[in-house]
Amino acid sequence: MRTKAWWFLLIVAFAPVLAANAYDVSGHIVYEAKGPIGAFKGENTAVSGALTWDPEQQTASGRVCVDLAAWDSGEPLRDKHTRTMFETDVYPEACFELEGVRPGAAADEIVLEGRLSMHGVTLPLEIPGKLVQKADGRLYFAGYFETRITDWGMKRPSMMGFKVRDLVKVWVYGEGVPQ
Repeated sequence: MRTKAWWFLLIVAFAPVLAANAYDVSGHIVYEAKGPIGAFKGENTAVSGALTWDPEQQTASGRVCVDLAAWDSGEPLRDKHTRTMFETDVYPEACFELEGVRPGAAADEIVLEGRLSMHGVTLPLEIPGKLVQKADGRLYFAGYFETRITDWGMKRPSMMGFKVRDLVKVWVYGEGVPQ
């Protein structure tokens, strides 16, 4: 009985410290692709997940997913083609498994390291960016990476008989709220 009481006291005493490292994640993602008549962008705010972050040890882990049917480019037909490309009826989401972080090129930059699963394919992914922790404990991340549509086993959409370029630019913006 004493052992259980000690464990309970330890958990209660250290709960604020443990909780400070766990975060609920939300955010948005912006893509830019190029078609035959110019570049176009789309945004997705259906981003959610959870992560743990230890600023002392500079370690992180977690999972963040995006609803692939929620892209909005301001053009409904383009968004329909995007959902078709992603085959959202079969692959409704893409998920990033955060496995770690490392320092970036500049003093205020980090690189998120992990694996992105999308369209039935899982590939390693590094997202360089900036991470800021505010006084209230919230984390803010802004990063950028490039990927190719065909790397994920998807076919490039066509517009007017011309295919969209394979290379897509992706900006990631996230907010972590302490749990």
